[in-house]
Amino acid sequence: MKKLFTIAIITFCITMSFAQKVSPTRAYNLYYDKDFVKAKECIDACITDEKFGSKASTWLYKANIEYQIASSEYSAKQQDESFVITHPAAPQEAYKAFKKAQELNKNVEATDMMSPYEALPRLYPLIFIEGVNELIANNFKSANDILALAAESYEMQKPEYPLKGELYYYYAYSFEMLNDASNAQKYYQKAIDDGSENINVYVRLIESYKKQDQKDKVLDLISKAKAKSPNDANVLIAEADYYYWIEDKKKGRELLDKLPASTFQVPEAVVNAANLYIKDEEYVKAESLLKKAYDRTPDNYVVVYNLGVCCDQIGNAKYMEANKLDINGDKAGAKTLKEEADGYLNRAATYFEKALAQQSNDLTLMRKLKEIYLRLLQKDKADAMDKRINQQ
Repeated sequence: MKKLFTIAIITFCITMSFAQKVSPTRAYNLYYDKDFVKAKECIDACITDEKFGSKASTWLYKANIEYQIASSEYSAKQQDESFVITHPAAPQEAYKAFKKAQELNKNVEATDMMSPYEALPRLYPLIFIEGVNELIANNFKSANDILALAAESYEMQKPEYPLKGELYYYYAYSFEMLNDASNAQKYYQKAIDDGSENINVYVRLIESYKKQDQKDKVLDLISKAKAKSPNDANVLIAEADYYYWIEDKKKGRELLDKLPASTFQVPEAVVNAANLYIKDEEYVKAESLLKKAYDRTPDNYVVVYNLGVCCDQIGNAKYMEANKLDINGDKAGAKTLKEEADGYLNRAATYFEKALAQQSNDLTLMRKLKEIYLRLLQKDKADAMDKRINQQ
C-alpha cells in the first residue's frame, strides 16, 4: 500500500511539473524576467496544448515573446554584423500570433504587453528585413510570403517610419522572380507612388513593360526616371535601348554616342551599352567597352561571351580586308592584317572557352570554337572539339 502511495505521489509530481512547464503563466513570468528564449520554449508548448492553444491570451503571449526576440536579435545585428540571428522567423511568427490572438478575441490585452491593435501596424520593419534576407538567399516564394505580411502591416495605418517604396520594390522583385509580371508591375508602381528614390524601380518596370510590348508605358517611365535622375547611367542606356527596340537605330546611336563618361563607371551600364553597339554591328566600340567590364568581372558569362562575339567578328572582317589586299597585290598589307585577324580570333577562342567552361553543354559555343580552331589551323583542338560535339 505504501509503495502504491509513493508511486502515486511521484506520478502526481511529474504531472504537476509538466503542467507547470507548459503554463502560459510561466511563459509570461519568463517574459517579464526578459528570458525570452525560455519563454518561447514554454509558450510554444502551450500553443500545442488543446486547452491553452485555443485561448487568445496564449497567442498574445507568444506574439509578444516573438516580437521581443526579433527586436533584440536585429538590434544586436545592427550593432555587430558578425552577430548570428538564431530565430530568423520571429518577426513573421509574431505577426501571425498577434493576428490569431485578435481573431480569438479582438479586445485581448495583457499587462506590460502590446495588444494586436498596437503591434500589427508596427511590425513591418522587422518583417521587411526578414523578407529581404530570404530574397538574398534566393528563396523567392518564402520571401514573397513574408513580404506580403510586411506590406499588409505597412498599409494598416499611416506608417510611423515611411520606407519610401523600398518594401514595395523588394516585394515586386519577388513577384518578378516568380514570373508574376502583373503583380511585379503593380508593386513597382506602388514603390514609385510611395516616393521611391531607388532608380532601379524604374529600370525594372521599364524592362517588364518592354517584355509586354507596351511602348507608351516604357517611354513615359523613361521620361519620369530622367526627371528624377537625369544622369543615371542605367536610365540613359534604357533610353537608347528604347529607340533600338522600336527600330529607330539612328536616334538610338545618337543617344549612345552622347553618353557622358560617368556612364561607363557603372559595370551594368557598360555591358548594356556594349550590347547596343553589337546590335548596331559596331564591334570595335563594343569590344572597347566590354574590356573595361572584363577587367572588373572576368568571370561574367555575358561579358566573356560578348567579347568572344566581338573578337570573332573583328577577326573575320580583318581576314576579308586582307584577302582584298592580297588580290590587289598588297602582300605586305595583307600579311599584317592576317596577323591582326589571327590575334583577334585567338582572343575570341579564349573568351569562348571561358564561356564554355560555364555552359559546358552549349553546342553553339562548341561549333563556334571548332570553326575558330580550323581557321587558326589548330587541328588538334578542332578534332578534340569535334569529338566533344559528337558526344552530345
